[in-house]
Amino acid sequence: MQSINRIFNPLFVQSNRYLLIFLVLFLLPISGLSTDIFVPSLPALKLDFATQQSLVQLTITAYMLGLGIMQFFAGPISDSFGRRKPFLGSMLFYIITSLWIPFSHSIYEIVVLRALQGAAVAISVVPLRAIVADLFKGHEFQKISNTVALAWSIGPIIAPFIGGYLQHYFGWQACFYALTIYSAIGFIAIFLLMPETSAHRHSFHWISIAKRYREILTHKKYLAAVIMNGLLYSMVILFSVIVPFLTKSLLHYNAIQFGHLALLIGVAWALGSIVNRFMIHWDSRKKVTLFLSAMLILNVIQLLYLFLFPFHITIFMTLNFIFFFFGAIVLTNNFSFALALFPHANGSANALFGAFVFLIPTGISLLGTLLKTSSALPMTFAFFIIVILCLTFSTLLKKGPAHAI
Repeated sequence: MQSINRIFNPLFVQSNRYLLIFLVLFLLPISGLSTDIFVPSLPALKLDFATQQSLVQLTITAYMLGLGIMQFFAGPISDSFGRRKPFLGSMLFYIITSLWIPFSHSIYEIVVLRALQGAAVAISVVPLRAIVADLFKGHEFQKISNTVALAWSIGPIIAPFIGGYLQHYFGWQACFYALTIYSAIGFIAIFLLMPETSAHRHSFHWISIAKRYREILTHKKYLAAVIMNGLLYSMVILFSVIVPFLTKSLLHYNAIQFGHLALLIGVAWALGSIVNRFMIHWDSRKKVTLFLSAMLILNVIQLLYLFLFPFHITIFMTLNFIFFFFGAIVLTNNFSFALALFPHANGSANALFGAFVFLIPTGISLLGTLLKTSSALPMTFAFFIIVILCLTFSTLLKKGPAHAI
């Protein structure tokens, strides 16, 4: 078994690919879990360290920054050294940082450790996503890609819900103990059951890496899909860092109550991913335009409602539920479309995709710390601008032949 785990064995890989994809699906939520399980604890962290709200929100931004930047390197590492070794090394480092954070003495120490935690997750999830392309091709790859996107969305669904209860009963430190247990289980499972799945290697030379990245980033449709997904995910992050303080300020909600709200948004995100599977034969360009336009209409309705009427949590959450449902359809569509463009350099294409999907929200979340949390209007107007930008970039998908995904 040891030799099977360490070297590429095509017969073993193909005969056990559904077991292997199950392991991938089990571990992929770690990037979202590491962000969102901690979100209900942000107000408590502010009180514990007697610090500013913007510094507490920076613990989310720092994680995404580490996750985004390291993915530039994680792709070439995965293409050069395979999937198994990079995952195991980075996951071990992640376990160490997760155990360290609860014993931090300052908010600045947590910010640094969160950035390191994000970097470790990057080197873990890029090989996991690349394994999907190692195991499946063609139409089956597109179907599995939607399942992968759904698995990735599981993190934002369950993490705030779990995190709310952990915060309420045990304190913010419990969130990181839970992440330690989850990642340790994943580490052991991959170590014992996952062989190397990549039959191809690219030399780890900066010149060749730069050429691959240049090839990928000069593909206009790939770039448009990546930027749109980064902008779409920015809205999830803005919701996560603003609404805990908004509901505490306006409604005096505790961590558990916010966790329930975040769970609803997560369910909307998952349903959108599932529905996109049934639209696999729709024209990609028309699908993106249709649902982005629907998001814009919903956003305008919400802006008018917030201008004209008092804040009501049921109306606010209903509109956002539908809004994020549409957003998930666009995001999962773009995900499978972009990765299918570069089967020969899937690790690098995955890495760049993940890098921008987290770096763009990092920049926007930094701006989000400046938004007032005493009203939902600033966040909703930010959503309006983001959807307009997405519609602008979606025009790049209309150039050239259509792709039904």
